[in-house]
Amino acid sequence: MSIRKPIILGFQGISNGRKTAYFGKLVYSLGLDLSFENYSRVKTFKSIVALYTARSVRSMHFLLRFDHGNISGKTDVSGSFWCEVDFDLRQTQLKQIQLEGGEIIHITDGSYRNSIHTITAQKILISDLDDTLIDSFVNSKLKQLRSLLFTTVENRKVVKQTAAFVRQQAQSGVATLYLSNSEQNLYPMLSRFLAINNFPPGALMLRQFVHLRNWLWSKISRRTNTHKRTMLEKIIELFPDRQYMLLGDNTQRDLTIYLNVARQHPRSIQCVIIRQATLKKSNEALVTEAADFFQKNNITFFYGTELPGDLLPALASTQL
Repeated sequence: MSIRKPIILGFQGISNGRKTAYFGKLVYSLGLDLSFENYSRVKTFKSIVALYTARSVRSMHFLLRFDHGNISGKTDVSGSFWCEVDFDLRQTQLKQIQLEGGEIIHITDGSYRNSIHTITAQKILISDLDDTLIDSFVNSKLKQLRSLLFTTVENRKVVKQTAAFVRQQAQSGVATLYLSNSEQNLYPMLSRFLAINNFPPGALMLRQFVHLRNWLWSKISRRTNTHKRTMLEKIIELFPDRQYMLLGDNTQRDLTIYLNVARQHPRSIQCVIIRQATLKKSNEALVTEAADFFQKNNITFFYGTELPGDLLPALASTQL
């Protein structure tokens, strides 16, 4: 009989040089090899199923042991945690996690060595993943499910134009954060995808872990979640004096979310770029409303299928 062992999914740290926020997810899982490196289609399927049938480590105290110092915390009812502490320059690598009672959490070798990001750049690019940087077929549930379960990471398709935009901005000195409605279950796979496709390093902020039965119900019910809006507010609160570039697509609610955030923080948003991954006439009124607001507030706005050639130079010329 296989025994579930505790593992960590998606450990990240972001710091403004004064405060550091550590966040992640603890689960009991059967699958401990989560590298997603050179998997077969069968192993990809088994690993995804293992991630969606794992059990949360709920409402439990834990200790994060770093290369310098320790931090204590407690998971919520979903097994997730968010800890804000004073910044410590010497704290660079997560070494061990211990649950109350002494049980040690399994950490895949090398998985979280570079997961603490101190952001000093004056501009931060926040990018969606599904159908913004990775072709995920969000608009077709059948294709999305088939791609998720059976397509190996090496065969996942990159959206070339937006990927080039993200890389160009990173080369210009802009910090990168990845904010997606994909579940924390998929952190190992998405992290591997970003690495092998040479995306710039940055925290990968995914929505709460879900069990398979809840995931299936969410696809049927199409229930709206507030993950992106909540995390955007947390990011702006942690970095209130920065300028933000928001990149997304029109398969979900990116434009609505970005518009609402811009209304709350109009001086903090430099640009909003929405890739038109699918034709939606129902979006026309929203696009018109957004374009009017962004123009009045001097926020660069693009909505379309192909990024115009003058967009990159125009944004690059305004780098701080």
